[in-house]
Amino acid sequence: MQNYNEHWLPHLTNAIPIESCKNKVSMYTIALEGWRRGLTLKFYAESDEEDKWQLNYSLGNGEKEHHFAGSKGDKITDEAVNICDDKGLTYEYLVNAGVRVPKGKRFDAETKEEEIIPYAEEAGFPLVLKPTNGSGGKGVIVNIQSSKVLKEGLSYVRNELHFEEVMVEQYITGDEVRIFVLGDQLLSAVNRIPANVIGDGKHSIRALIDMKNEERKNVPHLYDRPIKLDRQLYTTMRESGLTLDTIPKQDRRIFLKKTSNVSSGGDPIDVTPYITPELKNMAIQACQAIPGLAHCGLDMMVDWRNNKGFVIELNTRPGIGSFLFPMEGQAADIPKALIDDYFPETNEVSTERSNVYFDFKTINETFQNYTVDEIEVTPAPTNILHGKKYTLSGVVQDRNYHQWLRKQALASGLSGYVKKLGSQDMEVMIAGTNEQELDQFKQVFTKQKDRYYDLHLQEETWEDPVQIGFDIDGHMESAGLNHLEAEWQALQEQMQTIQKEKTRIERQNIKIEQSGSWRITLPLRKTGDFITKILPNK
Repeated sequence: MQNYNEHWLPHLTNAIPIESCKNKVSMYTIALEGWRRGLTLKFYAESDEEDKWQLNYSLGNGEKEHHFAGSKGDKITDEAVNICDDKGLTYEYLVNAGVRVPKGKRFDAETKEEEIIPYAEEAGFPLVLKPTNGSGGKGVIVNIQSSKVLKEGLSYVRNELHFEEVMVEQYITGDEVRIFVLGDQLLSAVNRIPANVIGDGKHSIRALIDMKNEERKNVPHLYDRPIKLDRQLYTTMRESGLTLDTIPKQDRRIFLKKTSNVSSGGDPIDVTPYITPELKNMAIQACQAIPGLAHCGLDMMVDWRNNKGFVIELNTRPGIGSFLFPMEGQAADIPKALIDDYFPETNEVSTERSNVYFDFKTINETFQNYTVDEIEVTPAPTNILHGKKYTLSGVVQDRNYHQWLRKQALASGLSGYVKKLGSQDMEVMIAGTNEQELDQFKQVFTKQKDRYYDLHLQEETWEDPVQIGFDIDGHMESAGLNHLEAEWQALQEQMQTIQKEKTRIERQNIKIEQSGSWRITLPLRKTGDFITKILPNK
């Protein structure tokens, strides 16, 4: 088992809630950095172009406020977003700026296949076909070796995926490196390598995959992104003369797939130390070639031996999980650099020793289940939190007792959790800025000896980060979100009042319709309706 987190950032290790793992790591870590610095953090829901629900956030200091979507801040202009969303347009800007890119050509929706194939044959294979407005690698076909394969690719991309405008460009060999650029700085670079395992001379490839997948669960942005036993894996292994029962030698790395994307089991490897000044300048030049692109994620194909790079794509909203939690190499503090840039007045505030993080689960569930426009997160504690963990043995699984503990903790301004360990045992963690408060809260447990005659208490110091609020077996209550429950309760009361009024009116209408006067006047009312219809409108 490898120790992947050896070079991770200590203030982020074990501070990422499971609800923000995978594709919300960028949002959470940037928001967390600003929140820890004392900035006001707000979350709000918006609909994207496809009318899908999207959670965004803002950070402010009372004088100014900046809005973010994932890792994209509002210093990135709409013009920059529009350019980067169009691969053909991006290509033109990069070429005009003298940035090295694969040779290629853009073909609009009206261009027929008969015009594209001759260009491809003249340019020479292998080639790459990709939609100009695709994302996440969708519709990208690489290493096309013949006109026949290109025709099949065009049919697939245009007819099945409905990307009518495409680009055809030369296929560049080398390592695909993701680089994060902020202004005139190259902050980090990672090389994403295909899914792999490293032999230990004891376990089979199947067992090593199981072990690797367990390890990936502890990497925030790789959580729920396991190495899958799919067709590509079996094909790659067959070509290598291996099976799942093969036992690789000690330290031998076995590549299981050919694609390097992390969603299919790939590993992000930090390669920042290997970026030469020439490659660094090219990356910065590419970012600056796009008007209004304050920072970006940049994909570059790199030929390390010849120190040559080709810029493939620019992304205005790149995931930063690979930079924060690489499987090998040193982590880069992208959130710190971004908050330094957006709020330079907070640069002196260090969060490296901060051991608090906010409850994201409640925030996310509130937007999904309640009708709210905005949530402001309770300010972060300004001091380091001290924590104690208690293990209680005895008959202590009374739900009311757990809720009473939470009430006492929140009333004292403390955070923590209580969870069951067995039929008669439970674990309580409590944390606060004042150690004396923890000692006072300990008395809560000792008083229970009168209630639970067989109660045993074990105490130890809590070393991990602390989530603000108090959790009972996975149900978090945060003092800063109590107003949402009040709003929801008030809304329910309003709905009940409206429903009662609706029922009262319906009953009144029924009484009127069943009355004798209503039945007697029915012919007269019908005559009135008829006259109204035939009279001309004035």
